[in-house]
This record gives sequence, C-alpha cells and structure tokens, in this order.
Amino acid sequence: MTTPLLRRLPIMACIAAWGGAAHAETESLSTMIIEGRAGVPGELSLSPRQSPAPAADAGEWLRRINGIEAIRMGGHGLDPVIRGQQGNALNVLVDGGYVYGACPNRMDPPTAYAPLHSFDRVTVSKGVTTLQHGAGGSGGTVLFERTSPDFEGRDIQQQGSVGASFDDNGERAGLYARLVAGNENGYWRLYGERQQANDYEDGDSRRIHSVFETTSGGVTLGFTPTVGTEVAFGYEGVRERDVKFAGAGMDAPESDNDTLRARLDHAFSDTLRMENRLQFTAIDHVMDNTSLRDAPMMKMRSPTESDTVTWKSMLVQQRANSDLRFGVNVLQNARDARIINDSKDVVAFLSWPDVTTRQSGVFAEIDHYLGERTTVSGGLRLDYSEASADAADQASDTGVVAADLYRREYGVGGNLDHDAWLVGGFLRGEQRLSDTDTLYASLSRAERDADATERYFAKGDWVGNPGLDPEVHHQLDVGIERRLAQGGVEVAAFADRVDDYIFRERVDGVSVYRNIDATLYGVELSGDLRWARHWETRGQLSWVRGDNLDDGGALADIAPLRGRLSQFHVREAWEAGLTARFSDAQDRLGPDEVATSGYVVLDAEAAWRWQAMTLRAGVSNLLDKTYSDFLNRNRSASDPFLAEDPESLALPLNEPGRSVWVGMEYVF
Repeated sequence: MTTPLLRRLPIMACIAAWGGAAHAETESLSTMIIEGRAGVPGELSLSPRQSPAPAADAGEWLRRINGIEAIRMGGHGLDPVIRGQQGNALNVLVDGGYVYGACPNRMDPPTAYAPLHSFDRVTVSKGVTTLQHGAGGSGGTVLFERTSPDFEGRDIQQQGSVGASFDDNGERAGLYARLVAGNENGYWRLYGERQQANDYEDGDSRRIHSVFETTSGGVTLGFTPTVGTEVAFGYEGVRERDVKFAGAGMDAPESDNDTLRARLDHAFSDTLRMENRLQFTAIDHVMDNTSLRDAPMMKMRSPTESDTVTWKSMLVQQRANSDLRFGVNVLQNARDARIINDSKDVVAFLSWPDVTTRQSGVFAEIDHYLGERTTVSGGLRLDYSEASADAADQASDTGVVAADLYRREYGVGGNLDHDAWLVGGFLRGEQRLSDTDTLYASLSRAERDADATERYFAKGDWVGNPGLDPEVHHQLDVGIERRLAQGGVEVAAFADRVDDYIFRERVDGVSVYRNIDATLYGVELSGDLRWARHWETRGQLSWVRGDNLDDGGALADIAPLRGRLSQFHVREAWEAGLTARFSDAQDRLGPDEVATSGYVVLDAEAAWRWQAMTLRAGVSNLLDKTYSDFLNRNRSASDPFLAEDPESLALPLNEPGRSVWVGMEYVF
C-alpha cells in the first residue's frame, strides 16, 4: 500500500520543480553538470566527473537521471530502460560505435562495457531527436563520448584526472585515471579504471549474490596534420571476472571485450565538414552455474561470442539559416552461443545458432532557423535490415535442432532468413516564448527490428520467433522549459503508438515472442530552485504506462511513479544535503511479473572542493530500509535462467541497505 508520505512526495516535488528550472548554469559539487546543447531542449549533455554516490557501472549511473530506469540482476550490469523500452529500442553508443553484449540474458548490456570516468560527456536524448546514429532508437539515445582535445602551439600540454571511491556495503572499491597530452600536431589519450566488490547486503542484512570485478583501459593516438583535420586510432579493453547474478540461474566468471576504433574528421571549409567513424568490437562471454555458486546436479555452461562492426560517414553543411546533415550507417553483429551440459560433457543447445544481423541505411536531416526564436527540424532515413541463422539446421550433441524448435512453437519452416525495409523520420518545432521559456513538440516514426535473441534464440524453454515483424513506433513529444537565474523547470510528455510491438510471454512453460499492438505514454517533471542565497531545492518525477492493445492489460518492465526530492545547503567550496528517493507500488503487471511495494528511502551526502581536489562522502539508504525496485530480474518467473526454486522466484531482488561511501578526485 502507498504510504501517506509517499502520496505527499509527488506534490512536494511538483512545488519544488515549478519554482524554477533545470540546473543549467550552476556548477554544483554533487550534481551532474548539465551542459546542454543549443537548439535541442529536452536533450542533456552530462559530465561523469561530478556525480553523487559512486556507481557500479554506467547503467546504475544513468538511472539517477529523471525518466531513466535500470533493470538489476546483480551488483553489475544494470540494464537501462527509457520510456519503458530497453535493448535495441535504445541506441547506446560508446565513443561513436555500438557494443552489443554477448549474453542472451543481458548480463552485459552496452553500459557494462562503458568505463564511466574515461568519458568527457554523456549525451542523453529521449525519443527521436536525430537520425544519424542508425535505425530504431524509439526509446532514446545515449552517447558516451570522448571529445578531442584543443591544444595550441608546439609545446606539450597535458590534462587529466585521478580518482578513487569506496562503499562499505559490499566493500566496493574503485580507482580510475585518465591523461591526455599533446600539442597542435596531435595527442595521445590513456585511461584506466578498476572496480571490485563483494556481495552487498539489503536492509535485513540478507547477503545478495552480487560480487563483481571489472578492469578496463585504453589508448588513443590522434593526429592533426592540418587545421580542421583529425585522424585518430584507438584500442580499448574491458575484462570482467567473477560477476555474480542473483537474478539468474547462472553467473559470469569471465567476459572479455576488445574494441578497435578509427576516426577521420576533415573540414573542407568553415561551413562544410566530414565525419567518419569505424569501430570493431569482439566480446567473449562465459556463463555457468558452477564457478561462483554451489553446483547443482545439472552442471551447465554457456560460452558465447558477439562481434560488432559500426561504420558511419556524415557530411555536415552550415548555411545562413540551416544546418544540414547527410550520411550513411552500417551496423553488423555476429553472435554465436552454445549451452553445454558439463555433467554429461555434451552441447545441449545451439542457443544462438550462428546469428548475423545487419542494417545498412542512409539519412538526411536539417535544422532550419526561422528568426532568433523559432527552429524547425526534420529528417528521413531508410535502412535495409537483414538477419540469418546459419546453424539453425545443425543438430546439437543431444540432437536438438533450432529450426525444429521454431517449427514447434510458431509453425515456421523453410528459409529462416529475414529482410525488411525500415523507414524512420521526425519533424520537430521549437519556439522560444521569451528569453527564459522554450516550448517544443515533435512527431516521429521509428522502426525497430527484432534482435538476435527475439528472432533466433533456441533453447527448449525459450525460443525466438523468426517470423517477427519490425516494431513501428509513431510518437508525439511535447515539452516546455523555463530557465531563470535562480532555477527553473522542465515538463515533458510523450505518447507512442506501436504497431507490431515485440511481446514476450510464457505459453505452456515456454518463453516465446509475438507481435501485438501497444501504446506507451508518460510524463516527466524536473527542476530546482535556489532560495535564501545558500539553499537549493531539487525535485524530479516520472511516470510511464504501457498497454497491450490486443489482449488488454500491461506491458512488461514498466516502472511505477518514481522520483526524488532534495534539499541542499550550498556554499562556494562545499555543500551538504538530504535526498528522499521514492517509488509508488506497482501492481499493474505484465506476463508473470510480481508486484512490488512503494517505498521512501533517504540519502545524505556532502562534498568539499579545495583547489583541484574534490572530496565527497555520504550515506545511501540512511535508515537501512529493505526495498526493491520493480525493475529487477527476480520480479518475474518468466526468466528461463532463474534458479529452479519457487521461493526465490517469488522474492524480489532487493536494493542495497545502508551504504556509507567516500570518493575523491584530483583534476590537473
């Protein structure tokens, strides 16, 4: 049941938010910097340098942004959800390219391979605001970006940072460093990050299966032979070891990610430039139920691979009243996975039977400026999407053939290759009502094709559907921003009508997929107000609803009403504050989902800056409350990887209890 305090908190957040605007200009010690991007209200460019409590990974960090949730399956690998959408409904790019994880159960979403402190900027947009990153993106786009340094002269210059953090709940320790050095002729960038954690405890001192260890690092060499020209080559590696997942029947003792990147940017003139990006990512991932837990009678192991190639070329032309962008994208992913019965030393299933997906497309978009206060933007893109499963007719050691499973569940036979044309576009208008107020609205169409798991996964109790049609999203976005010297507010609303929504359910004990019609809609509210000189109130609120139009009822993985309300005392060199995070109960459930209760959790934090040094400390879940977010993998008995324990299936995966943390960063 919803508590009386929880009923009042959304009202309090609204009052706080309506007093002023998003924290655009004030560089607060403990909040993420919102740098903004001119002409795109509703899109945020955030600096990972400044954040509150340390995050286990980029997915956990992202869910602190209003309207972004994340599905927890353990201590690492939180899977982002924006506007009730996840997976390849979100375009998540790491330094210009896609990183598709190698776990069918999404133990390793792209954010698991994004070492947060190595990036200069994280840009988040919800819905469709651009077409340049590929097809889909109906839920939104997240760009983890490393910007090129701007060195002048022939003398070697350098900049960078080092930092460390510790959280006593789970003894999670983190360390990172980054360095960029060079001159007008070129530069080099080095970065590294390491985190290690034991099992954390919930508010009842119950130990949660959540150990992880991750190490990452990379190098980039850039050359600037002429003014306006940059050539860069980079390598990045991520090593994950002994990652436990309480929300699955398997753990990940090993995940290796190796990425190669190349970039060529050239300015032909002051008004015409070219951007080229090429990236190759190879991921090797192993799941088993023996390395990190008591081995059951049936010992299972699943080695998987995922290789992704991203290529983008774009021309950008600036005219007197317009900015034009034209380009081409190619995205190819090859995945292969086996499920091995180690008790009998046989391959039980070819779960990803040599699956290849490819999307090749072209796009054109424009920002046209009608005077100083009005901007009209729009664009079109066309993609050709292909998919194949080359080993679908090959039998495993136990005689299981993927094509037979598809035929059993869907009556699909013969040629299992898939191809489709995907059409996307948007039209957006922005009107500055005054120097402080901006109104925007957009209409968009986006098509998302099924991913490798939805289309071709082949396990006895979990079978993809080769006959799935692409999702077609028709979306309306409206919003208003008000920015004042002492604060401001942003209100946004969206409605998304989805034809052929890819719906997962359990039928006769088997997890299957089919197309349905659906709607998604929601509202977001955020703001802050600086008052009485040193006091600052911050608030945010989000709500999403998803409806199954074919069968009635709800879509899965839709978070309830959520938000936070903070009160800070802010000085020039330090600040301290208290935050209430709250969530309503969720009893509007998709297939096999388990309801969760509402909660209010208090956090305390403080930060102090001395010259180039920043120190932070705080207590998350101050009152040691036992609670769980609705988006956690133990909330649904439909997950075929979950342990065969009815009691564990009925238990939600609780969030951490009281956590005392400290952090330090030195910037040079």
